Amino acid sequence: MKKVLVSVSLVAALLTMGTVQAQSRMDNNMVGKMTKVDFERKNKEGAATVASIMPNSKKLSAADEALMKEVAMGGMMQLETSKVAVQKSTDPAVREFAQGEVDEQTGLSDKLKAIASAKGITLPATPDAETQQMVSKMQGMSGAALDRHYIKEHGVKGHEKLDKVMSKVKMKGTDDNLTAVAKAAHPLVKTHLKVARDMEGKMGVQ
Repeated sequence: MKKVLVSVSLVAALLTMGTVQAQSRMDNNMVGKMTKVDFERKNKEGAATVASIMPNSKKLSAADEALMKEVAMGGMMQLETSKVAVQKSTDPAVREFAQGEVDEQTGLSDKLKAIASAKGITLPATPDAETQQMVSKMQGMSGAALDRHYIKEHGVKGHEKLDKVMSKVKMKGTDDNLTAVAKAAHPLVKTHLKVARDMEGKMGVQ
């Protein structure tokens, strides 16, 4: 009887271990509620759409130039903070998300620079004081605290700001290059925002 009980217990333990391992493998393949494959595909599609925009030399109005600089600075903030997360995070999903953000914002920055050059304007080349402060704060953090901070402040709040900026550009922008950038980049901003909110929910971020 004891042998039967031991055998049953062993089988139950093995089944539990198998379930945990399967769950772990599944979690390692997810970014929020999206699979890594789907997340990477969305990122590549978004990058290709932004890259396809052809800059023209039509001069920008003062209002459009201000909007372009706002997009550029918002993107730079996301880029610099995400670089820190890629370097310092110990969570594979957070690193995957942050790398997607680095790739997105690098492509967006390159396109904005090309458009600015064609139109004869200069965009900010270095992070502003607020971004530098955010980067310094993250450099002093580590582990789960860093992950939660990054997802809350830059995954969610950062993308909420970008979402509003892209909407404003689409509504108020008059330059075809500028509005094309907003229309091309906005869907991926929304995707990243949704993924970040899902990740925030899993982390139980307050």
